[in-house]
Amino acid sequence: MFAMAGAQRAHNQWVARLIRELGQQLRGRPCDVYPSDMRVHVEATGLYTYPDVSVACGDQQFRFQPDTLLNPVLIIEVLSPPTEAYDRGRKFEQYQSMESLREYLLVASD
Repeated sequence: MFAMAGAQRAHNQWVARLIRELGQQLRGRPCDVYPSDMRVHVEATGLYTYPDVSVACGDQQFRFQPDTLLNPVLIIEVLSPPTEAYDRGRKFEQYQSMESLREYLLVASD
């Protein structure tokens, strides 16, 4: 677990751009783009995370309705030095157990 008190300016700018662009690209489709306040649960491993950006399409499933997303199709993490190894390694391994997940994108903010 990583205690995150806030993100650097570049990190926040990347997240804002990604949410804006994805929202534009997915307009008119049955998809929602969520910021980091949407918790994601990996049922197979018990992991709960707050990805920087997540996207869910179609029949969205939630645990603790509607606080925790169960079936994202896209998860994006903007990398930071304290979490990069975890985002690339153990977290990604756990995300891979999600049947719904189609893409996992890592963005270097530098």
